[in-house]
Amino acid sequence: MTALPQKNIFLRTAWLTAALMTIAAIWLHFYFLYHVGGLWRDEVQVVNLAGRHSLSDMAKDSFPVLMPLLICGWSTLGLGQNDLSLRLLGVLIGLGIPAALWFAAWTARRSPPLLGLALLVLNTTVIFYGDSLRAYGLGSALIVLTTGTMWAFLKKTSWLRAGLLAATAILSVQALYQNAVLLAAVCFGAWVVCWRRKNFRAAVKIFLAGLAAAASLLPYWKIVMGMPAAAAPLRLGFIPAVVFANLGSAVAFPLPQYIYVWMLLALAVIGFGIAAVWRGCWAKSAAPAVEISADDLHLFAAGTMLAGFAGFIGFLWFSALPTQPWYFLPLITLVAVCFEFGLPPVRRQFQAAFLGCVIATALAAVLFARRDLNYHFTNVNLLAPWLAAEATPDDLIIVTPWSYGVSFERYFKGSTPWTTLPPLADHSAHRFDLVRVQMGNTNAIQPVLDQAAATLQAGHRVWVVGWMSPPAPNSPPPVPLPPPPLKFTGWLDSPYSMAWAAQTAWFLDNHSLRFERVDHQPNLDLNFYEAMQLFEAGGWRDFATKTNKP
Repeated sequence: MTALPQKNIFLRTAWLTAALMTIAAIWLHFYFLYHVGGLWRDEVQVVNLAGRHSLSDMAKDSFPVLMPLLICGWSTLGLGQNDLSLRLLGVLIGLGIPAALWFAAWTARRSPPLLGLALLVLNTTVIFYGDSLRAYGLGSALIVLTTGTMWAFLKKTSWLRAGLLAATAILSVQALYQNAVLLAAVCFGAWVVCWRRKNFRAAVKIFLAGLAAAASLLPYWKIVMGMPAAAAPLRLGFIPAVVFANLGSAVAFPLPQYIYVWMLLALAVIGFGIAAVWRGCWAKSAAPAVEISADDLHLFAAGTMLAGFAGFIGFLWFSALPTQPWYFLPLITLVAVCFEFGLPPVRRQFQAAFLGCVIATALAAVLFARRDLNYHFTNVNLLAPWLAAEATPDDLIIVTPWSYGVSFERYFKGSTPWTTLPPLADHSAHRFDLVRVQMGNTNAIQPVLDQAAATLQAGHRVWVVGWMSPPAPNSPPPVPLPPPPLKFTGWLDSPYSMAWAAQTAWFLDNHSLRFERVDHQPNLDLNFYEAMQLFEAGGWRDFATKTNKP
């Protein structure tokens, strides 16, 4: 039997490895579906907005309307009636990322996306937050699809492909506002290729496609321009150390050292892009070839990645919001596509080592992913039904911080009255505008304290849901914060939420006979962003009798 050439062995092994990694990714997505549990407050907000069946209402979020529209359509089909069916939609969206990556890799090289699968698709940050009912997974999948469509257009610059490019570009920016700057980066990378090839007609078509996407964002102009003022309680300012720490957290998988792998690959893409510019501009045979070349692909990847990184950092600077690792999902998916486009085929003498590294990374990723995907987004779906059965209609429930009221309202179906710290008129969404008004009121929580006092004096219980630290013995009452802006945190709402919680904890500790934490459920691995605690207060005493407290 004739031995297979080494090239064929490498290709077959590469395809088999990519197929197995894809199967592993699909399994991890459904593993996440089985373990993740209920919807946390950000997801509940999107579901609530989707249920309003109004485009203007759906746009009252930090994203455009595409994600709420998908949820609305899913529910219209009768598939969004419970958490599991909504989570299934999130999983299908999350699986769109590897599907789009396969499309882009096939369009560029007719090869499997080995690096993207190992470094991106098996990354638990991508799975955990890409499958969440937020727009990050959808926007990430669409920016990959747009990048692949752009390269398909560059290979054949027809009006039909320009129309397909415009369609994917519009969908991309309708998923995430930040995709607008990433789309601009993709266009920049394509324009560099057009400049190298002196194909200015193609550049005009790219401009028109980008212009169509930009025009689709015009209805959001007031929202985008008003974002700094509307999100004032969240704006902490652009802090480079925090930004790059969260970016590093997003790519540091399966081991922290993989940050350097991403950095080295990014530098390699830039290096091959510079080499392509050198050959195109200063070589003797500078005339562009008829067919698109590997140098064009290197140049497209390098230009897109550099412009995308710069543009995304600029977007974060403009928004001035405190970043989180999942904010970087669309950026790192674009970078992963640039790895597939911008790195040349592996040379024969390095093929075995390359496949070995990919396989080792995939095995480690699957091992650590099983551990990381055991976490629940929230425990409110377990706590609220328990509390509905335990609390009476004469009790009072206090939810703190106020943002937890969004998810608590979804899951609490009892007859017990409840309120947040501070009291708000609407809990269907994150009403930062209402909170901002309350931050200017030094007696914002007094109505809640009065209601708690009346409940305790009547012999009923006060329950606190969320997070709260009981005060130290004999500690003085916390002093209310002055109206914003504060010296170091400006209009940020978190100092006020902590102050309101501390005031309430002191009041309950000094005016109740019993104030303690309640263990109501088995131990869960919880995402710390919404790990709710439960406290119970009962009985009344005047502050003067505190020393007699048992």
